[in-house]
Amino acid sequence: MNTEFIKYHAGSNTYIIQKKAYFEKSVLLKGNLIVGAGCNFWQELRVEGNLELGKNSLVKGNVQAHNAIIGPYCDIRGDLQVDNDLTLMDDATIAGSATCGGQMLVRPGCSMGFVRAEKVLELVGKVSIKDVEAGTKVIVRSE
Repeated sequence: MNTEFIKYHAGSNTYIIQKKAYFEKSVLLKGNLIVGAGCNFWQELRVEGNLELGKNSLVKGNVQAHNAIIGPYCDIRGDLQVDNDLTLMDDATIAGSATCGGQMLVRPGCSMGFVRAEKVLELVGKVSIKDVEAGTKVIVRSE
């Protein structure tokens, strides 16, 4: 893994990736991760802590995290799996499934294939979802 784009904050166990960075191989980090805008991950991204994926970032593989905030205009070409809470900001795209063990908030313009939230799935505005797991509690509200 190329580490020239990554800084580490020991006090909060957080890795910080500068904007417009790119990674050709899979990324696995044992801590929290804050990703700058416009980053590219050409394979999978796994974080053993919390993930904040910056605006307009691309992940060509699967994404795993403990909690996650996916920034606006992000594109995830694989599956997104989060242990607890998940927030998808405006116009984020998940090609595969988005699953979380807690609450999921989906903002306007997002699109994804399959969705499962253990607690609550909250949809805000116009959202494109192909399939929702049976038994998922869904709350829909306008902007």
